[in-house]
Amino acid sequence: MKRKIICLFLTGMITASVLLTGCSGGSSASGEDAEGRTAISYTGYWCNADYEDGSYCEKMIEDALNLDITVVKAETTDTIDLLLASDEMPDCVWLDKSPGWMYEQELVRTIPRDMVKQYCPKLLELYDEYPLMYEKTLNPENKDEFRYLTGVTFQFVDYYLPCDFYRYDWIENLGLDLGVEVEQVDDRIYVASDGIELSKFREVMDAFVNQDPDGNGKNDTIGATGPNLAVGQFFSAFGFHEKVNEVNGRAEQCYVMDEYKEYLKGFAELYGDGLIDPEIITGDRTVSWDKVNSNIAGYWITSTNALNSWAVDRPPLTLLSGNPDAKILVTPGIKPDGGTVQGITNESPSYGSFYVSAKVDDEKLARILEFLEYTLFGGGDKDVHASLFYGEEGVDWEWNEDKSAPVKINTLASGDKGTWTFGQFGQDRDVSKWTGEEDLFMTGSKYWCANDYGIWMQYAKTPYKMDLANVTDYEKIEQEISSDLDAYVSNYRTQAILGQIDVDATWEEYMAELDRLGYNRMMDELEKVEPLEDIIAAYEK
Repeated sequence: MKRKIICLFLTGMITASVLLTGCSGGSSASGEDAEGRTAISYTGYWCNADYEDGSYCEKMIEDALNLDITVVKAETTDTIDLLLASDEMPDCVWLDKSPGWMYEQELVRTIPRDMVKQYCPKLLELYDEYPLMYEKTLNPENKDEFRYLTGVTFQFVDYYLPCDFYRYDWIENLGLDLGVEVEQVDDRIYVASDGIELSKFREVMDAFVNQDPDGNGKNDTIGATGPNLAVGQFFSAFGFHEKVNEVNGRAEQCYVMDEYKEYLKGFAELYGDGLIDPEIITGDRTVSWDKVNSNIAGYWITSTNALNSWAVDRPPLTLLSGNPDAKILVTPGIKPDGGTVQGITNESPSYGSFYVSAKVDDEKLARILEFLEYTLFGGGDKDVHASLFYGEEGVDWEWNEDKSAPVKINTLASGDKGTWTFGQFGQDRDVSKWTGEEDLFMTGSKYWCANDYGIWMQYAKTPYKMDLANVTDYEKIEQEISSDLDAYVSNYRTQAILGQIDVDATWEEYMAELDRLGYNRMMDELEKVEPLEDIIAAYEK
C-alpha cells in the first residue's frame, strides 16, 4: 500500500532543525558504531527539548546492553506528526497512534511472537496473566506475530482512582448530614463509605455557596469546580459512566443516552442556580486548582492517587500544605438517589503502545526487544528499575530498611537525568507501589486498593464493548469523524448547561445531527464484537 501520510499544516510552528534535534535520521538496519555498539534511535515520554543527551539513565542502558542510543526530541503531537510525515520515524517509539493507522501508513513492522518470547520473557509473563493484552496486540490475521507491544501499569486496575474531594471542615462548620458513613483516616483526611446522593450533593453545594461555610461573614465561596463538565463523577450522578455503556443490549456512547439528557438538564439547573463555578466551562484545571488553594471552592474532582507526592503541585496536597485548618473528605463519586456509583476501570494493565519502524531488520529488532525488556523491568535488577524512575542510587535515592521501596534523597522532576524517559511504561507492581502507595494514600487503602479488598472497588466497571483486536472498521470510522463529532457534542453540552438551548426541544435534532456525522455508522461496527465481559470470560476458560 502506498504511503498516504498528509503532513499537518505546521508552518511557523516547527522547523525541521528543531524537530530532528538528536535524530539519527531513522537508522534503517542493524548498523553498529565505531565501538561495535548497536545504534538505536528512540522517542517516548519526556523526550522533549529539555532532555539532556547522554543522561544518566541513557548511559546506564547503553553500558548494560552495549547500545548507542539516540533520543529523538519530539515534544508534542504536532512534532510527532511532522516527524512521521518526514519519513524520520525513530527505530522504536512509544506513540499514541492506533495500530490500524500506523500500518496503513506503512510506518511500522510486525514483531514475531517467538522473538518476544526469547527477548521479553517478563513482559510475556504479564501477558499470560492478563490475556486481553494478547487480544490487543497480536495480529488478528496471524497470531504468531504482534502488531505492537504494550507496557504495563497497575495504577488503573489495582486501585479505584476517580473520586471527589470536599472541604470537610466546611461540612463540619455547617453541620451538614451527608447520608453516608464517614471515617477519619488521618489527621485531616476523611473518607466516605459510599457516594453522595445527587439530592445531598445539591444541598451541600447550596450550603457552600449561600451559608458562609468558612465563617468569614462574606459571600465569597463557590460550590463545584473541576477540570470540566464532561467527567465521570458528574455522569455517575445520573446513572451512567463515561465510556461505552449498554443500552437495551446495544453499545452506545454515553452522550446519546437518555440519562445523559437528564444530566444536561440537571446540571443546567445547578449552573443556573450558581452552584457550579462558571469558569468550569473553560476546561482549565489550573483555574479550578487555584480556587481550591485560595479557599474559594469547596468541591473539586481529581483522583485518589493525587494523595501521593507526584501530585504535590495540585490540591489536595497544595491545600493541605497551604491551609493548616483545612480538612478533606474523599468520596467515590456522586450517585442517583437510591442508585449506585458508576465508576470505570481499565480492562487490563496494558499501558502505552510500543512500535518498531518498518525499516528495522530482525537483527536490530532483537536488540530493540532487549532494550524494551530492560527499560520495562530493569533487566530483572531491582536497583536498575528504581534508577529508571528516581535517578542515581546513593545520590538521588536509596532503599528503605527492608529494600521494599526507594526513598528520595534528591527529588528530580520527571525527565531529569533521563528518569521516566525510558521507564514510563514499565510500572509493574513494584513500581506501582513505589509511586502510588505512599503513606497518605495508604491511609484510605481499605476503600480504594484492590489488594486490601477496597470497598469502592465494587464500583469499578469495564466498558461494555471495545474492539480490542481492531477487527472491525470502528477505529477507522472513529478517526474519520471524531473531530467533528467531539466538537458538536462539546458545543451542545456547553450550550445546554449554560441554558442557551432547550434540551427537550432540541434532542431529536441533536440525535439526527450525530447520525449525519457518522455516529450510528461507527457504533454499528462496534456491534460486531462481543461484549468485553464475554471476551474476558472466554480467556478465563
